[in-house]
Amino acid sequence: MTETHENKPLEVAPVEEKAPLPVVTTEADEKSANEEAPKPVFQVKEPDNDKNKAKPVSVDVSSIKMDILKALAEARSTIAVIKGDTQVKTEEKVSETSEVVEIRQPAEEAPVVPVSVPDVKTVESPKRSKSRSPVKRSSPVKEVVAADVDEFDMFAAAEMHDGAVLMSPTGPSVSAAAAATVQSNFDDADGYYKPSVGEILNGKYRVSGAVGKGVFSTVLRCHRVGDNAYDESNAVAIKLIRNNEIMREAAQTEVKILTELAEKDPRDKKHCVRLLDRFEHRNHVALVFESMQMNVREAMKKFGGKGGISLQAVRIFAKHLLIAISHLDTCGIVHADIKPDNVLLDDKQTMIKLCDFGSAFKLDEGKHDPTPYLVSRFYRAPEIVLGLPYDKAVDMWSVGCCLYEMFTGKVMFPGSTNNEMLKLFMELKGKIPNKLIKKHRQAYIDQFLMEPHFTGDNKFCSRELDRVTAKPVLRLMDVVKTKMDLGSALLSAKSSTDDRKLVLELRNLLERMFTLDPAKRITPTEALAHPFVKNEGKQGY
Repeated sequence: MTETHENKPLEVAPVEEKAPLPVVTTEADEKSANEEAPKPVFQVKEPDNDKNKAKPVSVDVSSIKMDILKALAEARSTIAVIKGDTQVKTEEKVSETSEVVEIRQPAEEAPVVPVSVPDVKTVESPKRSKSRSPVKRSSPVKEVVAADVDEFDMFAAAEMHDGAVLMSPTGPSVSAAAAATVQSNFDDADGYYKPSVGEILNGKYRVSGAVGKGVFSTVLRCHRVGDNAYDESNAVAIKLIRNNEIMREAAQTEVKILTELAEKDPRDKKHCVRLLDRFEHRNHVALVFESMQMNVREAMKKFGGKGGISLQAVRIFAKHLLIAISHLDTCGIVHADIKPDNVLLDDKQTMIKLCDFGSAFKLDEGKHDPTPYLVSRFYRAPEIVLGLPYDKAVDMWSVGCCLYEMFTGKVMFPGSTNNEMLKLFMELKGKIPNKLIKKHRQAYIDQFLMEPHFTGDNKFCSRELDRVTAKPVLRLMDVVKTKMDLGSALLSAKSSTDDRKLVLELRNLLERMFTLDPAKRITPTEALAHPFVKNEGKQGY
């Protein structure tokens, strides 16, 4: 829900025949090319601002032209059938099996007319797991899937405005199949909304660009329509939930939680992102949030390089995160997905807010059955991996992982599987307590029907790859030797301006956050009273 540049209306040069498309750049891009990156309020260890420069992309204009001609021919054919004109010219017919490229017309051109195609193709998204059933599509729309999470082109030259006429008012009523076709024009195969720059949402918000895409939604950067529309004070972030009943239900829970958090924080001092508005847009729940500059992971890449951010910044952010989870604790809410991506930084780089409450739940509602896969893996607490009941303590573990990563620039527990995560936990903190192992075995065998990570006599089953044969092997370990010293790791990341005593205070705080037994883990109230946080000055508050 953040953006590193000011987004103004994107101007796209028209495509000329036999000429390559120009590379479109924003005013912010041109400015950043000639000026130094804005210096953050906190000191940085190793600025690194020259990564990932954009490269021009060549486009085959002739192939695009042919695809457009095919689409127009099919549209003319179908319209003729609807009007009762069955004498369609043979040369204008398009094969039923041909693919159709979705076209969004500029506002000044003719409105888009959705086409209903007789046959129904079965298309399986490349990103779906093999166990899922193929999805039936009502029109063979060509899918362009990127290698990363961005499956749509936010900077397409054409647009689809809310005022576009979808069907001729004098034509027949839209059938269920045609309605499905219309919706498929707005959604991709997985139910994500496909927006376009300049599109107006709910008559109030103009799309400026894409922030990103997650499991539950697409996040857009928008500006309120009106005078000074592109002033930063009018910027908002809009989360468009996937067109899916399960996701819609989750969105209602998120709205309920955000509303309660805001009602119990009328002065906006608890560092939780604010929900400003909500509405429905083309069968998608839309949640409007205050706009923040970027998330902490992006800030670390931009300002911290490979060495993390300054100790002073970590102290400020530690206090803000602890205030946030303390507020959640007061409301009986668990966030359940705290990570640098879900921590937003303001434009002055002095304050952060916790965001993305899509996985959050109320402790007293009983809708949080144990699962070994809650929370993003690197920030997952031991009790989750073990399949045990969990509560607010999982958020404290995740905060500890975030603070370590902020300071060192490295992931605290970079396990590739839950089994490897347990091994890393024990290499830092020693053996998992036997009482937790006993409960873990019972949960895995009786509830999850999965093979436990420990034997009946409490030996750890380490699943590894043999170094010689590269084949999977199972090693039974009585004791997992502690290999990592937290103090040494933190001191090695210390810069010349970081106080050694403060680094050791951070180590003590993290040791208590990484207590394996959740019942003995430090609480938000205790953490806020810790010297590393309590003795911090007033800067940034």
